[in-house]
Amino acid sequence: MRNTKLYSNHQNKRIFKSKLMKKNDEVVLSFVVCDSRFNESLNLLKSGLIFTQSSLHVVIFAEDDLHKKFNSTLTKWKMLIARPFTFELHKINFPEANRKDWMNLFSKCAAQRLFIPALLPHVDAMIYVDTDTLFLGPIEILWNYFTKFKATEISALALEDENPNVSWYPRFAKHPFYGKCGLNSGVMLMNLTRMREFGWIDYITPIMLRWKSNIPWGDQDIINIIFHYHERAVHELSCRYNYRSDQCMYGDACTDATSNGIFVLHGSRRAFYSDKQPAFQAVHRAIEEFEIGADLSPKMLLVNMEKYLNETPPSNCGNLKDAFLKIPTETFKKHYNLPDR
Repeated sequence: MRNTKLYSNHQNKRIFKSKLMKKNDEVVLSFVVCDSRFNESLNLLKSGLIFTQSSLHVVIFAEDDLHKKFNSTLTKWKMLIARPFTFELHKINFPEANRKDWMNLFSKCAAQRLFIPALLPHVDAMIYVDTDTLFLGPIEILWNYFTKFKATEISALALEDENPNVSWYPRFAKHPFYGKCGLNSGVMLMNLTRMREFGWIDYITPIMLRWKSNIPWGDQDIINIIFHYHERAVHELSCRYNYRSDQCMYGDACTDATSNGIFVLHGSRRAFYSDKQPAFQAVHRAIEEFEIGADLSPKMLLVNMEKYLNETPPSNCGNLKDAFLKIPTETFKKHYNLPDR
């Protein structure tokens, strides 16, 4: 067990020699599914397939009883999609030691992501997302951030909030966290090769055992603890790549998204299903209703997205509806020659 290394400044300055990603590499997307998240995960994947123009490989960790459903649905989608699309399914796999702790940390199976560097030795890098996220633009644009990593960086995430006076971590956390605001792990670019070189797996169990009574957000808190001591290992993403209701419910707290559009919408705290966040519901509904194969043009998706956003009752997030529509509109105009709105 090498937990003492966690507090070493030497590792924080480590230079990784593994290759940088190339822009034309196949995009690898991964997520974990347990309990009732199957349909939600299909919606996530659908959003990725709708907008991407690159070949996509999907790595899914799921409970055993979901494998047949995934195989059936995704095999059908592969035949309906012109672009290359492949997938691999894995069982939920935690170490036997402390398995019960890991399985139920924060929510069932959520901590599986922490072990991915060891479980997928054949994968160099991936974009990991929570199932309650939706892509509103081509995944390959986010994937290209791997090419921007500095030599010390192993992962990319957005801050929990850009204002420490609002962020949960400086106000409530009883454990170390990244920077002044902490990180939100709903969208996480993982250079798995560098994470293996870093010794990622050696950290997580000692941290969980040391802090398990004080980490209400589970795997996200463990990630924050690691990067508290290794800040130079993080490449910070804009809030537009992990846009949550926190960024708009009290006013505009993500000016980059307002100016340049929301790229990944994160419906944390059930925002896609809550009447308190009608704008999030509207976008989710439009993507949920889009049928792979049946809808030959994305035009109706954009029409419905705008229609549902216009129909929502007034809200601070709804007031920023152009931020929700900007990237989908630009993407479809570029690839499908749609007329201006």
